Amino acid sequence: MNFSSDFSSIIEGLYTANRLHSSTLGTKFNTVVILSGAAVTLSMLVIVTAGLTTTIFAQQYTIFAANLSGSNEVPPVTTAGSGIAIFQLVAVGHQQIMSYQLNLKNMTGVTGAHIHSGKQGENGPVVAGLFNSSISGLPIGAHGTLGSSDLTGPLAGQQISALVNMIRSGGAYVNVPTTQNRNGEVRGQIS
Repeated sequence: MNFSSDFSSIIEGLYTANRLHSSTLGTKFNTVVILSGAAVTLSMLVIVTAGLTTTIFAQQYTIFAANLSGSNEVPPVTTAGSGIAIFQLVAVGHQQIMSYQLNLKNMTGVTGAHIHSGKQGENGPVVAGLFNSSISGLPIGAHGTLGSSDLTGPLAGQQISALVNMIRSGGAYVNVPTTQNRNGEVRGQIS
């Protein structure tokens, strides 16, 4: 049903039947009806587009995070250091990449940051590097992207989806070693 043209037909019928005696009034009604119809159509388009956009973004982006502290290390480490690592899974064409942001607080002598395979309370092998002091500078806000070619250890040669599956099963954590704590000063499960 086209509201604008149907209502315009009614107005036109009233006008030609001499029920509306002013051509100015008829023009005003037609203009209001056409503009109202256009506004309704535009509003519906915006609502539908917003819904579609939300659906598209919901399907393309997945976010994971890890809160980093010394008490999560195995064995626990007493430190004032802390941090957060945020990961965003993004579809790029037919492939997936994972962008990340690593923010550390009250830490010195950071030598690296990695994603490891392992459940809470377990230590495991590195599956992806996030930061290397020899190439990245200071890690206070290190960021980057991971692709399938960045996966190492038990995930070498696999797709990012393998890392995502590991994260979703509770089997991946971020570890940040320092010169004072070479096995890790802060750690956090990615969820």
